[in-house]
Amino acid sequence: MNKSTEIFDNKLNEIEHYRKFPSMRPFVGENYGKNNSRKILLIAESHYLPPKSTISRSPENWYNSKQSDLNKEEVAWINTRNILKGDWKPAGHMIFRELNTRMSEFMNVQEFRAMTNIAFMNGFQRPAPETGDSIKYFCRAIDYKIGAETIKKVINIIEPHLVIFVSKLSWDKLRSKIPKSESEVKYDFVCHPGTGGRYWHSKKYKHGMKKFKFLIENEMKKTCNNKVYKA
Repeated sequence: MNKSTEIFDNKLNEIEHYRKFPSMRPFVGENYGKNNSRKILLIAESHYLPPKSTISRSPENWYNSKQSDLNKEEVAWINTRNILKGDWKPAGHMIFRELNTRMSEFMNVQEFRAMTNIAFMNGFQRPAPETGDSIKYFCRAIDYKIGAETIKKVINIIEPHLVIFVSKLSWDKLRSKIPKSESEVKYDFVCHPGTGGRYWHSKKYKHGMKKFKFLIENEMKKTCNNKVYKA
């Protein structure tokens, strides 16, 4: 079972958005950075809330709220770490199933949960207002601002060598707004792993699974060869 380390939590808890919504803190696998291994952060899109939930429909309402304003079910739906520990059976969790399967192959690890070797967070810090739908239909300027600010602060704390946006939407809307990090970081992106044969598995689309394979394997080689990394 995936388990998130808590060694970064004292600093993560200082991030304004996580002070309001601690369940949204990033998942940082127990093996992240162990044995001088390369540190990889994956950034997806957003959580979403149960069908009857209305608190995230207004950006202003959401960012002026806090976790205590949510009911237990709503909190469970934005609990990044618990979701990464789950069984990933829901249709909306295909992204985790696919990422874990591919990382098991590309990182050549034997663990059932390969994602214990990486960190994971969502780029947008407001859950999509429609259950199961993409945040792209609902984004506002404040979503970009808070998303980019939160990503930057997380990166400065957990200091990944490689950041892969596993969503072209997050890459297009957030990457350019992230100020330069205090640490050396390489950024890249692939399409959402849930796009299946249309993009993710397409041989013609250059930002799908084949690119993800290249990025992961290339980073792993740096570890094996003990090369000095320069962004």
